[in-house]
Amino acid sequence: MKKLSLLLAIVLVFSFSVLSHAQYIDGTYEAWSDASDKSIQYAKVFIEDGKLVAVILREFTDKMVEKDWTTYPWPEAGEAARTLGLQFVENQAAVADIVTGATGSSKGFIQAVERALVKASGEQPANKYFDGVFMGRSEVASRGYYKVVWVTIKDDKIVDFKAQRVLADGTIQDPAEYGWPLEMARESYKNAALESEPGYVDIISGATGLTEMSNIAVRDALDRASTR
Repeated sequence: MKKLSLLLAIVLVFSFSVLSHAQYIDGTYEAWSDASDKSIQYAKVFIEDGKLVAVILREFTDKMVEKDWTTYPWPEAGEAARTLGLQFVENQAAVADIVTGATGSSKGFIQAVERALVKASGEQPANKYFDGVFMGRSEVASRGYYKVVWVTIKDDKIVDFKAQRVLADGTIQDPAEYGWPLEMARESYKNAALESEPGYVDIISGATGLTEMSNIAVRDALDRASTR
């Protein structure tokens, strides 16, 4: 009986050891945080032998342009991007210390890694998209501008939408400069986005370019929101 109990104990210890080292499915997984008015964070996690072995962290501006840490005026955010990855690996989870002076960046990186590990867990969520706010951008138009959108998703539906136009010189166009017809079209697109299949709003009369660019930007945001 004692030998049997000892054998069972060894088997249980071995089983728990295997489970603890094989909680994730091998592969590379990417995910994004919720977007704020000024930024969005990205994580790529690498899983080998069921363990988290490396993490790459990046951050993008409200123009959907990657931040250059050599010139970015808040070095704490760059510190978070450089150092939190090691903590995620050490903890084998989306757990890391908040970097003082970079609270938003740190929380964003943690959320992005958390979502990436959901994808790596093998337990596929019921929803197609994570709930949250996600940024997306269109291609560049012939006149040099592009659109950036913020899409709020709840239960696989768009529940809020906003957009801005980034001009060729990198500045954001003041909505007051759009003029009445374009402003009407922007409101029409928002209303349609809340009702239509996400990213596939029918062409709005007199605003073909706006509709097409907005649809592309929304689909880009949905790609970032994907749970798959």
